[in-house]
Amino acid sequence: MRDKFLGLSFLAFSCLAVLILFAVFFEQIPTQNNTLAMDWKTYWRSIRGGDLQYWSADGLRFPPWSLIPLLPLGLLPMQASWGILAGVGVLILVASVPRIKPKPYYWLSILLLVISFPSIRNIVDGNMENLVVGGVLLILYGYSSKHLSAVVIGILIATIKLQEVTLLLAVLALYVLLTWTPRNWLKLGLGLTGPIALSLLWRGQSWLVALFGFNYQKYTNSIIDISGSAALRRFGFIPSFVITLFWIAILGITLFVAWKSRTTFSREKAGMLIAGSLLVAPYAAGNSVLSVLAIGMIPLLQSNLLLGGFLLVLVNLPYLWSSDMLYNFQAYYWTIVVFLTWAILARRCLSADSQLQAVEGTPVDLPQ
Repeated sequence: MRDKFLGLSFLAFSCLAVLILFAVFFEQIPTQNNTLAMDWKTYWRSIRGGDLQYWSADGLRFPPWSLIPLLPLGLLPMQASWGILAGVGVLILVASVPRIKPKPYYWLSILLLVISFPSIRNIVDGNMENLVVGGVLLILYGYSSKHLSAVVIGILIATIKLQEVTLLLAVLALYVLLTWTPRNWLKLGLGLTGPIALSLLWRGQSWLVALFGFNYQKYTNSIIDISGSAALRRFGFIPSFVITLFWIAILGITLFVAWKSRTTFSREKAGMLIAGSLLVAPYAAGNSVLSVLAIGMIPLLQSNLLLGGFLLVLVNLPYLWSSDMLYNFQAYYWTIVVFLTWAILARRCLSADSQLQAVEGTPVDLPQ
């Protein structure tokens, strides 16, 4: 017991030291007249002074319940809070990598994730993508262990970007109904209803204005929108019914795979659901590729070096691009990467289900 306490104390002290180092280092970085921390500058203004303010244009669009833990960052200088956010993000990414043997392969997995283009882009912009990763990890842990508090906290955190976890939460709800007791359904529902309802009473109206006002018109189908529908619409010549059929196909296949492979919740399945959510979302940005990478691609890399390595190369290719290429083509590119990841992970989820059925003695149609 004493050794466990000492171990946890050392871990907490180490994490605190990392956050302080990040805060001190980022305070030295000039952010005037450049694009560094361009997202965090906007977010920080909205929580400055420890309060939460929404504006109809160019402000926060995240739900109020997921922002409450971030309010203390508004009491700190912009650059210091940016550093703390970056430090928390790196710690989440490190914790997200599944522990495997041999150890060098595990540490290499961490390195490849932390220095990947989506990770560095997230840090440079001051985005909150890592919080989605942390929330999803808590959801997966809570579901597998039937730890209600972990699921509740995970959902409240992961929904900071609702468009990324829509299908994951729908499938989670189905699996919970199929495998948990009505008593646990009720506990889970009450655990979510309280903080969500109170936060909506507090800032719900202004959040909806920010979400569906000028911001929605500005960003939806814009040059930075990586959702499948937006990418197809930007071509300008694809009929609306084809775009609708594509949307229905992605949604239908994703839900079919989730039903066929019920009720397990692997990292690869979670990655598929996040990728599918991004493809069918009304709006999604390139930062969200980090969640697909951390939740789905890295575990895939550890179990299948060829497929995982292929996807990892794709997510890092933008390091070689010019600023003009990034501006003009990055959204199209991320849509393709997310689609390929979704397709690969969906196929693997179906294959894993077929193998499980074969082991359990259920007839499986095998190729002749």
